[in-house]
Amino acid sequence: MSALLDVRNLTAAYGSLTVLHSISFSIQPKSITTLLGANGAGKTSTLRAICGMISRKGEVMLEGRAIQAMRTEAIARLGVAHVPDGRGTFLTLSVEENLHMGAMARKNGPDIAEDVERYYEIFPRLKERRSQQAGTLSGGEQQMLAIARAMMLRPKLLLLDEPSFGLAPRITEQIFETLGEVRRTLGTAMLIVEQNANLALGIADQAYVLETGSIVMSGTSAEVMADESIRASYLGY
Repeated sequence: MSALLDVRNLTAAYGSLTVLHSISFSIQPKSITTLLGANGAGKTSTLRAICGMISRKGEVMLEGRAIQAMRTEAIARLGVAHVPDGRGTFLTLSVEENLHMGAMARKNGPDIAEDVERYYEIFPRLKERRSQQAGTLSGGEQQMLAIARAMMLRPKLLLLDEPSFGLAPRITEQIFETLGEVRRTLGTAMLIVEQNANLALGIADQAYVLETGSIVMSGTSAEVMADESIRASYLGY
């Protein structure tokens, strides 16, 4: 099967500071891949480099098409949605207005309204608060909204940066259960950056481990989870 996303020899930098050192990985259609690593390892920078948000060199191929020279908005129109750390919701807009913002790259039509209702079914809490300003939502509700808004693009690939950050364990588990359900029902491929390695490996097919901007291990989630060094460093046993 051809890769949905194929990253080859990707190097990225903030000014003169290089943060990714010629990393390569691929993501298959309808799969979930996770990036693990300590703070500062380069996980967030990897997502930003894919989206064209920071300076990068190397190849980034989406369905065989080179996107490394494209601007962020052009990459989004091709079907790459990004849920950044901090969630990035439009705090002064209502829940429903945020969802419609997620569909701005699509043509207006009844299918947009249908998608809004679909995500209200997936996240019933959002439906209860559809007219409420996003800035007044709880952290968990804002994360639900950020994911739903990104999915309004109908992406081929969803990039998620620390979806569990700042959330209670029960809400975190709910978010990850929902991500798994979205993949099963809609076939959306995902690349998840996550500190909670147990949760991430629990839903992922493939995993990559980053250290100081380089990939030091890769394999199926089961293979990575079975590695003694990974268990000691990230899984706590």
